[in-house]
Amino acid sequence: MEKFCQRFIAEQEADMFRFLREIVLQPSFSRDKEDVDAVGLLITRELAGLPMTMETVEQEKLGDHLVFRSPACSKHERSILLVGHMDTVFPRTSGFDWYKDEGTIVRGPGVIDMKGGLVTAIFALKALHKKGLLDEIPITLICNSDEEIGSPSSYELFCNEAQKGIFGLVFECGGLKGEIVTGRKGKSGYTLQVHGKAGHAAFAGKNKPSAILEMAHKIIAIEALNAPARQLVVNIGTIEGGIGPNTVPEFCSVSIDTRFINKQDGSECMKAIQKISDIPTIQKTTATLSLDSGRKPMEPSAANKRLYQHINAIAEKLGAPIAEELRSGVSDANTLGSVGLPVVDGMGPIGAHDHSDREYMVRDSLAQRTVLTTLVLAQYLDMA
Repeated sequence: MEKFCQRFIAEQEADMFRFLREIVLQPSFSRDKEDVDAVGLLITRELAGLPMTMETVEQEKLGDHLVFRSPACSKHERSILLVGHMDTVFPRTSGFDWYKDEGTIVRGPGVIDMKGGLVTAIFALKALHKKGLLDEIPITLICNSDEEIGSPSSYELFCNEAQKGIFGLVFECGGLKGEIVTGRKGKSGYTLQVHGKAGHAAFAGKNKPSAILEMAHKIIAIEALNAPARQLVVNIGTIEGGIGPNTVPEFCSVSIDTRFINKQDGSECMKAIQKISDIPTIQKTTATLSLDSGRKPMEPSAANKRLYQHINAIAEKLGAPIAEELRSGVSDANTLGSVGLPVVDGMGPIGAHDHSDREYMVRDSLAQRTVLTTLVLAQYLDMA
């Protein structure tokens, strides 16, 4: 199987980069339904020659989600989940709308985040089909449209499919040293608002009820919650308040981002921020805290590590070493892991600088990751 796979992917490499170029040059900003759906159409056409069934999960304002299932899914209650998102962070107005193949690296919007990952998953399916294995291996490929905005409309889809899953492979980019992700921190985003009492600054006394001054006390207390030993990260990202230098500010607002390895740390951090919010330092000020967004942690479970060890053994035989990583950023792997599905992420091609116009892929890694994925899927019975 190993030699077949390497030979087949080598034969398909030009086609892989042809398809990568097509989907990269099709913009797919998360909020642009028409553009994201256009990427979905390209994927559907690319998979048309395979005996996969397709379900469209229609969305009114965001792009539709696509679910493809191998023939073996009709004979099994559970399946392997392959996950890749079609959206990017780049609107058409960004100016980052080009594709460049520079020999050793490839540049373009989404080459690693994560249209390159979609190519990896799709051509792994093609290799399995060529070998006649899609009739034997139950595989569900989910292409969602909204990961870059927190997967608000695909969250329930992932939870439902994870409950029927054997294990999950998510195709965000691999690390520059070949890292594959066995754990991701959870994330909670908050807005903290402080209300004071407006007045003329010239007549304000020592105990003026300044919303900004009260917020300053709270910011220092919240930032003190950072705990590097526990990899707990707390950050005040934006601040807004006041109307002018000669006015005691009546209102101030900040945005807060927190990252944590496990649910307990996330819960304790939330309680600590709430306590800071509830207790005023300056009289006649009040505060409200709201949770704006969040993803549960993908804890580096024993099941995730066992899955990684299987993948690592295959990678070593291929002479393409990988490494284990706990990644601070979030992805749809957080959702799969939080409901108990064994999952690893970072199965996509290697690269860096995603979410910027410097985004690039290490060219050779696309074929390497596709071979690795194909062999992992082909040996699924050992990991089920």
